[in-house]
Amino acid sequence: MFEIKYRDAMGRIGIFDVNGKKITTPLILPVINPRINKITPREINEIGFQGVITNSYIINNDPVLRERALKEGLHKLLDFNGLIMTDSGSFQLFRYGRVHVDPVEIVKFQEAIKSDIAVILDIPTPPDVSHERASRELQETLKRAKASIKIPRKNFLAGTIQGSTHMDLREKSAKEMGKLGFDIYPIGGVVPLMENYRFSDLTKVILHSKKHLPVEKPVHLFGAGHPMIFAFAVALGCDIFDSAAYALYAKDGRYITSEGTKHLDNMTDFPCPCKVCSNYSPKELLSLSFDERTTALARHNLYATLAEINLIKESIRNESLWGLVQRRARSHPALLDALIHAFNGYSDQILRYNPVTKKSAFFYFGPEALKRPEVIRHLERLKEIKKRAENLVLLPDQEKPYADHYGIKSGSRFHVCIASPVFGIIPLEVEEIYPLNQHERPENLDADQIEFMQKTVKAYSLDFKKTYIHEDLETLKIEGESFKDTDFVEKGDDNLKIRSMADYQFGRGAGDTLFMEARVEFARTGRIRRVYSGDDELLATVRASDGFLIPTKKGATSLLKLEYPRNRVVIGDPEVCEFVKDGKSVFAKFVTECDPEIRPYQEVIVVDKDDILLASGKALLNSNEMHAFERGIAVKVRRGAED
Repeated sequence: MFEIKYRDAMGRIGIFDVNGKKITTPLILPVINPRINKITPREINEIGFQGVITNSYIINNDPVLRERALKEGLHKLLDFNGLIMTDSGSFQLFRYGRVHVDPVEIVKFQEAIKSDIAVILDIPTPPDVSHERASRELQETLKRAKASIKIPRKNFLAGTIQGSTHMDLREKSAKEMGKLGFDIYPIGGVVPLMENYRFSDLTKVILHSKKHLPVEKPVHLFGAGHPMIFAFAVALGCDIFDSAAYALYAKDGRYITSEGTKHLDNMTDFPCPCKVCSNYSPKELLSLSFDERTTALARHNLYATLAEINLIKESIRNESLWGLVQRRARSHPALLDALIHAFNGYSDQILRYNPVTKKSAFFYFGPEALKRPEVIRHLERLKEIKKRAENLVLLPDQEKPYADHYGIKSGSRFHVCIASPVFGIIPLEVEEIYPLNQHERPENLDADQIEFMQKTVKAYSLDFKKTYIHEDLETLKIEGESFKDTDFVEKGDDNLKIRSMADYQFGRGAGDTLFMEARVEFARTGRIRRVYSGDDELLATVRASDGFLIPTKKGATSLLKLEYPRNRVVIGDPEVCEFVKDGKSVFAKFVTECDPEIRPYQEVIVVDKDDILLASGKALLNSNEMHAFERGIAVKVRRGAED
């Protein structure tokens, strides 16, 4: 039903197969009022939207619309062949306090009118109510969900997560709803948070819900219709949005941009090249009648909304989503606070889904980047490197690659590191591994970077008997002996370098297991490109783009000496094992076990149930996803054992 094609952060471009309609996420569904269609669903489709969402409660309560929908079907009623999702009346319940419909009957009605995706009639509890009320209303939502899921149907059914701003209830809702087997999981009751710019609270709601929702199902953030929030919400794992903002804002004369809204009467020029903005100036648009102006402005708002979704998709494909999120976060202080809150409070959760290597460089846009998943992961991986020298040498962050710039390497006596304003500390042995050599920062340092360096370097230096500090780093106030020239540092050891690289990538002990007696071969650039065993068998190559070690069959076999199940993906079906040995990729549905620490784009080894090597390759899913998904590739095999 749902398959991940591309990913970055916790975001994903997925193919969502809804009864034969192949929908690409992230997906935005414009809200259609079935009674008033100034912009028709057909025109919305021509603009480029894959689907719409409309209200089955309104249709059910209108005798004419109800009769037509039951007779002709929803798609003919709206004159729209794309995806149609229907809400059940929860919005009316939220706004007006009551609806006159039975929760089971409205789900049956959505099936009868051939809605592609129906929604249960949940109780949309607003933020900040008492725990008692939120718990009581959640129990009613769960009761309705259990009754609704039993209804025979052909369409997809969405089970909404509630719980107000009580995170224990959000987690309970996600756990219980997740067990029921819905096709989509909307997160509801969050519109007031967005309306009041309470984006940090929204962050909590999303991540506490995501924590317990089935990873193989799309997540819909109900009522998130403004483009300024899309990138951030996608980065936190939301797949689907719905928007009435395009029409509501147009009625108020508001013009949507990716960074907020502008009032039409305060504008002189349009910053957008869409069809509306190309044909009118703000003054000309204001001269139109109210209905004409509202319709034209709604069209622009749709174009702006779709443009942001498309930009997010490109950012995911280019693996630069965090950069887009950081830029968008500066459109409003509350959004920046939310991003900082996400990095500070949920780094472990985000790390599980963030790819370990990317196509794009790491750009430092501000202090919040010091808590990005790439930085946190680097500090964790440093603990895996076996300390092979007694003395620490600290150098300032200057021209990359650092070893070439300074003309030195780590050896048996001196462990040479860069004091980095972005990553804290970078050992020269691993500087080529993404993103340590693939990052850019401003020359001028901010106070947060200086404090981060001081803290990281001080903690790291505790593992060494003596610390030598370049005189340009004396402002860090780290205890140690100052020096100016590096003449006292030994020539360095390339074998030590590759062992440290293996520890950093595969975990402590991997270096000694793979490369205890190995020799290296250099590329023209002077960097290590191949590693051979003592008897001249190729063990691994070093990928130029990100410095990752890519093991050969010999190298992968050596990694089997590490404790089970480290770096392993296990296949139980003997027939599938034969295909994988021949170099075929591993599909998620055939994975029976795997290392729980596997992260997306990590290099892994594939084995059978007896721990015999089948292949090696790149994990496309993390360990949770490998167990959950029924569609898609779990490991893109680079070489099979029989290749």
